[in-house]
Amino acid sequence: MIRLPLILALAAVAPAAAVLEAVRIRIGAHPATVRVVVDFTGGGLRSNEIEATDPDPADGTVRVRLRHGGVRTRAAPARGEGVRATVAGATNRLDVVARAAGGSFKYLQVSVLHAPERLALDLYRSRPPVAGAEIPVGARGCLAIDSVAAGQREFTVRGREHDLFEHAFVLRVRNRGGRVVGRKSMTAAGAWRARIGYRVAAAQPGTLEAAADSAKDGSLACLAQVRVTLAS
Repeated sequence: MIRLPLILALAAVAPAAAVLEAVRIRIGAHPATVRVVVDFTGGGLRSNEIEATDPDPADGTVRVRLRHGGVRTRAAPARGEGVRATVAGATNRLDVVARAAGGSFKYLQVSVLHAPERLALDLYRSRPPVAGAEIPVGARGCLAIDSVAAGQREFTVRGREHDLFEHAFVLRVRNRGGRVVGRKSMTAAGAWRARIGYRVAAAQPGTLEAAADSAKDGSLACLAQVRVTLAS
């Protein structure tokens, strides 16, 4: 039988439970995105704890909330690639906020990464994709743009859809500044074909994209994009 003094002594030296803590913010550039990464220690992140409470970067700000019991932060603000990011703490939650010039980015995609634990915010650039930034096939084949035929102020597009919520997505045409100049809502399972029109005042490079939002919070769920030439 273990005596009470020994039990108390063992309890006194037992390690305290790990506390999930944000320790650092990193910002890096990729061809299609600027990625904001928050590094964590002391516990595990779960996707159901994360919500984009302000998922639209058009006005220059996005906000992602983490709800986790006892979570805390010591991560200092970070700045880079035209983005400033901060982590603010409150009881059992953290808010990650990223700010940039309005119109610089068009979508926010949020990911939870493990080993080590990280929260990633991918901000997709608004302007036409440069070399390496085209995404003809989205992650896990969620959307694909297989062919684009140019017409008179319109495109005929063929593509594929796989496992999107309600098979719903949106086709958009953007001008050289990233502004939407053509839009068409789509519902299609598997292979699809569509015509989408646009209007611009002068010939210029542009973007043709197929995108789907998350049913959970409106952040980006899937994106396929290619560079196109727009005719006046």
